[in-house]
Amino acid sequence: MAGNRLIISNTSPLINFSEIGCYDLLEGELGPISVPPAVVSELKAKAGKFSKAATLAHHGKLTILPQNNSLLLLHLKQSLHWGEAECIATALEYAPRKPLLILDDTAARTAAAMHGIPFIGTLGVLLAAKQSGTIPRIRPLLDALRDKARFWISETLWTSVLQRAGELPSPD
Repeated sequence: MAGNRLIISNTSPLINFSEIGCYDLLEGELGPISVPPAVVSELKAKAGKFSKAATLAHHGKLTILPQNNSLLLLHLKQSLHWGEAECIATALEYAPRKPLLILDDTAARTAAAMHGIPFIGTLGVLLAAKQSGTIPRIRPLLDALRDKARFWISETLWTSVLQRAGELPSPD
């Protein structure tokens, strides 16, 4: 998916991949990661719980894109967290670069879809990595997401992801 496409991530996917030691997997599957300033602020604010993710902004791993459409941002902020709102507003501002958002939150994904912005989530990136052969198995990473990144995955979704990855048999 890399190339001229702009990849914009919200905070939680960065936390997820960093805390399980797989930020390079995220960047390898999608390309260089950009974020709006609110995401950097959220990473820094969560440094006590997620120290690995907080270092991303300090080590030049992320490109910070300013967000200039304050009216759109205020509108989006009414139903989304600040980082999610800035991600969507930034994607709309950089539309000619065909942005792809990395979002896990359902409300943010709904807003992105309403604005015609494509997105992928943490689990989608893991499935893509499995399909491309970058990783041999998803289950150890799902375990790490739960344990290290405190990523909540329902049992139904857990089973579905493992079935799609060919690591559990599909129901008959």
